[in-house]
Amino acid sequence: MENLGKYLFELREKRGINYRRIHDDIRLEERQIKALEENRLFEIGSYGFVKVLLYNYARYLEADLKAVMHEFSVMMPDNTKQEFTQRKVLKEKKIMLSTNFLWTVGIVVFVAILSSILYYSYSNGWLASPDFFNKASSPKRQETTEQAEPQKPDSLRIRMRALSESIPKSNVASDLHGSSKAIHDTTDYMGNILGKSPVNVPVN
Repeated sequence: MENLGKYLFELREKRGINYRRIHDDIRLEERQIKALEENRLFEIGSYGFVKVLLYNYARYLEADLKAVMHEFSVMMPDNTKQEFTQRKVLKEKKIMLSTNFLWTVGIVVFVAILSSILYYSYSNGWLASPDFFNKASSPKRQETTEQAEPQKPDSLRIRMRALSESIPKSNVASDLHGSSKAIHDTTDYMGNILGKSPVNVPVN
Protein backbone atom coordinates (compact mmCIF):
# COMPACT_ATOMS: atom_id res chain seq x y z
CA MET A 1 0.00 0.00 0.00
CA GLU A 2 1.64 3.17 -1.18
CA ASN A 3 -0.75 5.73 0.29
CA LEU A 4 -3.09 4.95 3.19
CA GLY A 5 -5.27 8.02 2.81
CA LYS A 6 -5.68 7.57 -0.93
CA TYR A 7 -6.55 3.92 -0.43
CA LEU A 8 -9.35 4.79 2.03
CA PHE A 9 -10.66 7.60 -0.21
CA GLU A 10 -10.84 5.38 -3.32
CA LEU A 11 -12.50 2.61 -1.33
CA ARG A 12 -15.18 4.98 -0.05
CA GLU A 13 -15.81 6.46 -3.50
CA LYS A 14 -16.00 2.96 -4.99
CA ARG A 15 -18.72 2.01 -2.56
CA GLY A 16 -20.54 5.33 -3.01
CA ILE A 17 -20.73 6.25 0.68
CA ASN A 18 -21.00 9.91 1.65
CA TYR A 19 -19.95 11.58 4.90
CA ARG A 20 -23.49 11.85 6.23
CA ARG A 21 -24.07 8.13 6.00
CA ILE A 22 -20.76 7.35 7.72
CA HIS A 23 -21.69 9.68 10.56
CA ASP A 24 -25.06 8.00 10.95
CA ASP A 25 -23.52 4.51 10.92
CA ILE A 26 -20.33 4.76 13.00
CA ARG A 27 -20.47 8.35 14.32
CA LEU A 28 -17.36 9.63 12.57
CA GLU A 29 -17.31 13.34 11.77
CA GLU A 30 -16.55 14.68 8.32
CA ARG A 31 -13.38 16.46 9.45
CA GLN A 32 -12.03 13.23 10.97
CA ILE A 33 -12.71 11.26 7.77
CA LYS A 34 -11.03 13.89 5.62
CA ALA A 35 -8.00 13.89 7.97
CA LEU A 36 -7.68 10.10 7.57
CA GLU A 37 -8.04 10.28 3.81
CA GLU A 38 -5.43 13.06 3.60
CA ASN A 39 -2.93 11.34 5.92
CA ARG A 40 -3.18 14.09 8.54
CA LEU A 41 -3.23 11.62 11.41
CA PHE A 42 -1.47 13.84 13.97
CA GLU A 43 -4.20 16.48 13.65
CA ILE A 44 -6.90 14.07 14.77
CA GLY A 45 -5.64 13.38 18.27
CA SER A 46 -3.47 11.10 20.36
CA TYR A 47 -1.94 7.81 19.19
CA GLY A 48 -4.54 5.52 20.73
CA PHE A 49 -7.48 7.63 19.58
CA VAL A 50 -6.24 7.72 15.97
CA LYS A 51 -5.57 3.96 15.97
CA VAL A 52 -9.09 3.12 17.14
CA LEU A 53 -10.62 5.62 14.72
CA LEU A 54 -8.70 4.24 11.74
CA TYR A 55 -9.47 0.63 12.64
CA ASN A 56 -13.23 1.29 12.86
CA TYR A 57 -13.25 3.23 9.59
CA ALA A 58 -11.27 0.58 7.71
CA ARG A 59 -13.50 -2.19 9.03
CA TYR A 60 -16.60 -0.19 7.99
CA LEU A 61 -15.20 0.13 4.43
CA GLU A 62 -14.34 -3.62 4.45
CA ALA A 63 -10.68 -2.78 3.81
CA ASP A 64 -7.64 -5.00 4.40
CA LEU A 65 -7.24 -4.43 8.13
CA LYS A 66 -3.80 -6.03 8.34
CA ALA A 67 -2.40 -3.85 5.54
CA VAL A 68 -4.09 -0.72 6.94
CA MET A 69 -2.72 -1.22 10.46
CA HIS A 70 0.74 -1.98 9.12
CA GLU A 71 0.74 1.26 7.16
CA PHE A 72 -0.50 3.08 10.27
CA SER A 73 2.44 1.71 12.32
CA VAL A 74 4.78 3.09 9.66
CA MET A 75 3.17 6.51 9.54
CA MET A 76 2.63 6.78 13.29
CA PRO A 77 5.14 4.52 15.11
CA ASP A 78 4.89 3.44 18.72
CA ASN A 79 7.42 6.02 19.88
CA THR A 80 4.83 8.73 19.24
CA LYS A 81 2.58 7.16 21.81
CA GLN A 82 2.38 9.32 24.91
CA GLU A 83 2.18 7.69 28.25
CA PHE A 84 -1.12 8.35 29.93
CA THR A 85 -0.75 10.32 33.11
CA GLN A 86 -3.78 10.78 35.24
CA ARG A 87 -4.47 14.38 35.95
CA LYS A 88 -4.81 15.25 39.55
CA VAL A 89 -8.08 16.88 40.26
CA LEU A 90 -7.60 19.70 42.66
CA LYS A 91 -10.39 19.55 45.16
CA GLU A 92 -11.41 22.80 46.65
CA LYS A 93 -11.49 22.86 50.37
CA LYS A 94 -15.04 23.52 51.32
CA ILE A 95 -16.29 24.09 54.80
CA MET A 96 -19.42 22.04 55.19
CA LEU A 97 -21.86 23.56 57.63
CA SER A 98 -25.05 21.88 58.67
CA THR A 99 -28.37 23.57 58.04
CA ASN A 100 -29.30 23.45 61.72
CA PHE A 101 -26.14 25.32 62.67
CA LEU A 102 -26.86 28.05 60.11
CA TRP A 103 -30.43 28.40 61.37
CA THR A 104 -29.18 28.64 64.95
CA VAL A 105 -26.69 31.36 64.08
CA GLY A 106 -29.37 33.28 62.18
CA ILE A 107 -31.83 33.11 65.10
CA VAL A 108 -29.17 34.24 67.59
CA VAL A 109 -28.25 37.22 65.41
CA PHE A 110 -31.93 38.16 64.97
CA VAL A 111 -32.60 37.98 68.73
CA ALA A 112 -29.51 40.07 69.47
CA ILE A 113 -30.58 42.79 67.02
CA LEU A 114 -34.16 42.80 68.34
CA SER A 115 -32.94 43.01 71.95
CA SER A 116 -30.68 45.96 71.17
CA ILE A 117 -33.57 47.79 69.48
CA LEU A 118 -35.89 47.20 72.44
CA TYR A 119 -33.25 48.30 74.93
CA TYR A 120 -32.53 51.47 72.98
CA SER A 121 -36.25 52.28 72.77
CA TYR A 122 -36.77 51.63 76.48
CA SER A 123 -33.80 53.78 77.49
CA ASN A 124 -35.22 56.70 75.46
CA GLY A 125 -38.65 56.31 77.03
CA TRP A 126 -40.37 55.21 73.85
CA LEU A 127 -41.83 52.12 75.53
CA ALA A 128 -43.78 53.85 78.33
CA SER A 129 -46.74 51.88 79.65
CA PRO A 130 -50.18 52.98 78.37
CA ASP A 131 -52.59 54.97 80.56
CA PHE A 132 -55.08 52.14 80.92
CA PHE A 133 -52.52 50.23 83.02
CA ASN A 134 -52.41 53.13 85.50
CA LYS A 135 -56.10 53.86 86.07
CA ALA A 136 -55.62 54.16 89.83
CA SER A 137 -52.91 56.75 89.49
CA SER A 138 -54.68 58.87 86.86
CA PRO A 139 -57.17 60.66 89.29
CA LYS A 140 -54.31 61.66 91.54
CA ARG A 141 -52.52 63.18 88.60
CA GLN A 142 -55.63 65.17 87.76
CA GLU A 143 -55.96 66.39 91.35
CA THR A 144 -52.37 67.52 91.44
CA THR A 145 -52.77 69.37 88.17
CA GLU A 146 -55.93 71.05 89.45
CA GLN A 147 -54.20 72.09 92.65
CA ALA A 148 -51.17 73.33 90.82
CA GLU A 149 -53.26 75.51 88.51
CA PRO A 150 -55.83 77.47 90.57
CA GLN A 151 -58.59 79.24 88.73
CA LYS A 152 -57.98 82.88 87.99
CA PRO A 153 -60.72 85.25 89.18
CA ASP A 154 -62.83 86.95 86.57
CA SER A 155 -61.76 90.60 86.69
CA LEU A 156 -64.82 91.78 84.77
CA ARG A 157 -67.20 90.19 87.27
CA ILE A 158 -65.30 91.73 90.15
CA ARG A 159 -65.50 95.19 88.63
CA MET A 160 -69.22 94.86 87.89
CA ARG A 161 -69.83 93.74 91.43
CA ALA A 162 -67.87 96.66 92.80
CA LEU A 163 -69.80 99.03 90.53
CA SER A 164 -73.14 97.71 91.71
CA GLU A 165 -72.11 97.99 95.34
CA SER A 166 -70.96 101.60 94.90
CA ILE A 167 -74.39 102.79 93.70
CA PRO A 168 -76.37 104.33 96.65
CA LYS A 169 -79.32 102.22 97.69
CA SER A 170 -81.46 105.32 98.45
CA ASN A 171 -81.57 106.28 94.78
CA VAL A 172 -82.53 102.77 93.75
CA ALA A 173 -85.26 102.56 96.39
CA SER A 174 -86.81 105.88 95.44
CA ASP A 175 -86.94 104.91 91.78
CA LEU A 176 -88.66 101.64 92.66
CA HIS A 177 -91.34 103.34 94.79
CA GLY A 178 -92.17 105.83 92.05
CA SER A 179 -90.86 108.92 93.82
CA SER A 180 -91.58 112.08 91.92
CA LYS A 181 -88.31 113.63 92.97
CA ALA A 182 -85.64 111.42 91.49
CA ILE A 183 -82.13 112.32 92.38
CA HIS A 184 -80.05 113.17 89.33
CA ASP A 185 -76.85 111.24 89.91
CA THR A 186 -73.77 112.76 88.32
CA THR A 187 -71.20 110.56 89.96
CA ASP A 188 -68.64 109.01 87.64
CA TYR A 189 -68.61 105.51 89.08
CA MET A 190 -66.66 104.05 86.22
CA GLY A 191 -64.08 106.79 86.55
CA ASN A 192 -63.70 106.04 90.23
CA ILE A 193 -63.11 102.39 89.51
CA LEU A 194 -61.06 102.59 86.34
CA GLY A 195 -59.21 105.78 87.17
CA LYS A 196 -58.68 108.95 85.19
CA SER A 197 -58.59 108.68 81.45
CA PRO A 198 -58.42 111.28 78.67
CA VAL A 199 -61.21 109.42 76.96
CA ASN A 200 -63.70 109.94 79.83
CA VAL A 201 -66.44 112.43 79.06
CA PRO A 202 -67.94 114.32 82.00
CA VAL A 203 -71.57 113.50 82.69
CA ASN A 204 -73.93 116.53 83.31
